[in-house]
Amino acid sequence: MKHSTYPPFIYAVLIGIVSGLLCGFFNPVVDGTLVDMGWSFNAARDIVAQRDPYRHEPWTLLVPYPLTAAIVVLPWAIIPGNAGLVLFFGLIAGFLAYGLIRDGHYWRLLVFATPTYFMAIKSMQWTPLFMLVLLYPILAPVLMAKPTIGLPIALSIKWNGWHIVGGLLIGGISLLVMPDWPIRWMSQLTTYEGFTPLLTSFGPIFIISLLFWRFWNARFFFLMTIVPQQFFFYDQLLLWMIPQTKNQMWLLTISSWIAFYYVRLNFTTLWLSGPYIMALIYLPAFLILLWQRGVFQPFLILLLQKDILQRLSQRLPKPILRK
Repeated sequence: MKHSTYPPFIYAVLIGIVSGLLCGFFNPVVDGTLVDMGWSFNAARDIVAQRDPYRHEPWTLLVPYPLTAAIVVLPWAIIPGNAGLVLFFGLIAGFLAYGLIRDGHYWRLLVFATPTYFMAIKSMQWTPLFMLVLLYPILAPVLMAKPTIGLPIALSIKWNGWHIVGGLLIGGISLLVMPDWPIRWMSQLTTYEGFTPLLTSFGPIFIISLLFWRFWNARFFFLMTIVPQQFFFYDQLLLWMIPQTKNQMWLLTISSWIAFYYVRLNFTTLWLSGPYIMALIYLPAFLILLWQRGVFQPFLILLLQKDILQRLSQRLPKPILRK
């Protein structure tokens, strides 16, 4: 699927429209939604209305974000209803699609057919925007909205003066609006109910990726393993930047759907999906990384040679046994 009769721009527009509408369908009401990006939209509206964005009591499903998140979405949050949310995700998806296929590799559109992207749209997550930063580093300042999952991206791109100025501008505006927000925010932080891949049973295996540190994919994979993540599949969307061929992308996509459907069919909640995310998303991504570095090549050559010897032995004339 490398060549297409339609230019990348057409795919980008269609994917942007569909993604925006899906996000609006799953989130018809944004006002009062204090989960994930919904908190940021409501905090931005609180700023405009001169209300305290940290007035809500935090709990398991309400973890407040840094006020910088509200500054990032402020231009879209001032649009009434969920129209700003629809526009925001539509633009993110459109530019993401264009960035992925602008070199003609249309198989990268499989990103939009993954459970991780579906859950990111459904739950109003930051990962599609952060994936966009990997393609357009000029957007790096938006990583301040969620520093945890933004850390692997921040350490994987080249920063310049404009990026730093943009980050300082977002931080400065947030402090100008509410000087004590860092104290208010940290006082509301509760125990994080997620997981860190490197601290799971797969962690010792993933340390092997450090052997290939000079390669971007290996560095990014390892950085992803050291940041805390949620059990709802959306944080792992960024791992789809690792595949470099159509087969690798298919492998990661299919294995992720197996994990997602297995959890959905066997459990009543995604809170129990951690082991399956590790076994069927992180482990395949790690194996793809090894595949890219040619680790499996000697074994494949050995198997190929064995197969060739077997075929040759079958074609050789059998010796005549003399009585």
